[in-house]
Amino acid sequence: MAALRKKRADAAPASAMSTQGILPVYNNQLVAMMSDLQEIVTWWQERKASLHQANDASRKTERTTFHVEQRWIDAIRRQADLDGLTYTQIVNEAFRRYFEGPSEERAIRSS
Repeated sequence: MAALRKKRADAAPASAMSTQGILPVYNNQLVAMMSDLQEIVTWWQERKASLHQANDASRKTERTTFHVEQRWIDAIRRQADLDGLTYTQIVNEAFRRYFEGPSEERAIRSS
């Protein structure tokens, strides 16, 4: 006569298993980080666009001299080091934001 098989014990009781895939603890952490994550994504997209523009051979660059406050020169160098970009890329991005931004912001800045 064949021996009866033992019933296999479940690894975890059904009540302890999640059917959602992500534990609520992680959902709460993601919700708390959402604004930071959106900021990172925005920064990354702008950086990619800036890099793409810098690699675009049709965009001619020219060396010129402007007199600006030392703090802006320091900021350009610092940001280029942080982002791994060239000074040209940083300056072009700053100009792009200024000149392509809403015109009412420029009016406020100039007053």
